[in-house]
Amino acid sequence: MRIFGTALAVLSVGMFGAMLAPLASADSLNSADNFAVLAGTTVTNVDATIITGNMGVSPASACTGFVAGTGCTLGAGIVNGTVDLGNAIALQAQKDLTTAYTTESLLPSTGAITGGNLTGLTLGPGVYTVGAATSNLTGTLTLTDHGVAGSIFVFQMSSTLITSPGSMINVAGLSPSDQVFWVVGSTATLGDNTAFDGNILALTSIFFDPGATDLCGRALARNGEVTFAGQDATSKIENQVDSTDCTGNLAGSNGLNGITAAGTGGGGGGTSVPEPGTWELLLAGALSILCFSGLRRHKQNSRSLDFC
Repeated sequence: MRIFGTALAVLSVGMFGAMLAPLASADSLNSADNFAVLAGTTVTNVDATIITGNMGVSPASACTGFVAGTGCTLGAGIVNGTVDLGNAIALQAQKDLTTAYTTESLLPSTGAITGGNLTGLTLGPGVYTVGAATSNLTGTLTLTDHGVAGSIFVFQMSSTLITSPGSMINVAGLSPSDQVFWVVGSTATLGDNTAFDGNILALTSIFFDPGATDLCGRALARNGEVTFAGQDATSKIENQVDSTDCTGNLAGSNGLNGITAAGTGGGGGGTSVPEPGTWELLLAGALSILCFSGLRRHKQNSRSLDFC
C-alpha cells in the first residue's frame, strides 16, 4: 500500500508536471505584453476602430487614420492608451515579440488539426498545430479549460490564419486567467464581423476586415502591418482590440451589437477533440517509473507488481 500510495502521488505530480512544463514558457511576451497592437511597418485604420491598450510601430514609425494626439495621420480611429512610434519602447517590444514568437512556435505539439479546419471543434488546453486552409474557421470554435483556471492554449498556424465572415470563438468554458496564443507563420486575416479571442503573434501582417473584433487579446505583427478596415456598414460594428481586461470577455460576454463569443450561432454543436496521445504517453511513462521502482524494491523476494 505504501508503494502504491507513493506511486500514485508520483503519477499525479508527474502527469500534471509533464503537461505544464512545455506550456510554462508560452507566456513570454514580456514588454510586448504592454501593447494591444504592435506592427513592424505601419498601423493603418480606414474608418472607426477602437484600440483599448497601447499601440506601437517598430522599426518603422508610420500610422494612419487615428485621432489627433496619437502622432498618426488623422482619422476616426481611437487609441485608449499610449502610442509609441519608432522609439526604444516599441523596439524592445518587437524584440520581445520575436523571442515569444520563436519560443511558442517551437513548443511540442499535443495535437494536429486535420485539414487546418477548426470549425465545430471543442478543444481543451494544449499546443495545436494547424495546417494551411482556405479558411481555418467558418463557424464556431469552442475552447474549454475543464475548470482549470490559468490554462494555456497555443495554436501554431503553419502559414496563414484565416477566418470566414461571421466566425466566432466560444469562450464560455474559459476562466479570465486563461491564455490563448495564435502563432501565425505568415499573415492573419479576420473576416467580416469575426468575434475573435487571443493574442495573435504574426510573422508578417494582421488584417481586420470590417467589424472584426478581438476583445480579449492582442494584434502583434513582427515584420509587417496591422490594418483595420473599419466599421461594417450593415451592422454598424466597429473593429475593436482590447488587451486590458479579459474579465467578462472570457466569461462569455465577448461581444458587441449581437456578436457574442459565448453564443450558439455559427458552426454547429461542436465535436470534442482530446489532446491526442498526451494522457496515454504520460501514463505510460509514469507506470514505467513505478514498475522500475517496484521491481528494484522487491527483487530480493522475487515479487513484482502485477501490471508491470
